[in-house]
Amino acid sequence: MPDQLWSLWPSLHLAGRVLFSSFFVIYGLTHLLRPDPVVEYFRQKEIPGPRPVTFATGLMLLAGGAFVLTGWSRFIGAGLLFLVLFPGAFALHPFWRETDPSLRMRARASFFMTIALAGASLFIAYYGHMDWPLAVVH
Repeated sequence: MPDQLWSLWPSLHLAGRVLFSSFFVIYGLTHLLRPDPVVEYFRQKEIPGPRPVTFATGLMLLAGGAFVLTGWSRFIGAGLLFLVLFPGAFALHPFWRETDPSLRMRARASFFMTIALAGASLFIAYYGHMDWPLAVVH
């Protein structure tokens, strides 16, 4: 790779962190500041204790997203995201239970996107020990 492309590494790393973590920061804030639609969705999906689960997952999403964004405690941040995403995929998007083909396709896409984000969180956790360019704390 030409040396000029290596100079893009810090900017690309930061852009990737912003794109990845902004999703979780926004949804964490949504869980905390406008919980009623999330609570109702969890209730429809038969999640036990939907209000406390909304609050807990909101905190985990917000903290995890903020940690990855800033580069501070990124292993913990990525771990928090994984702990929400992986079980959430099975609890919220059980496509194998859907009988309507359209709903099944939508749930299947949501399931695998959530699993992919969980995998990305593990990838971030793995590289959490390395120096991250443009991180607030190394």
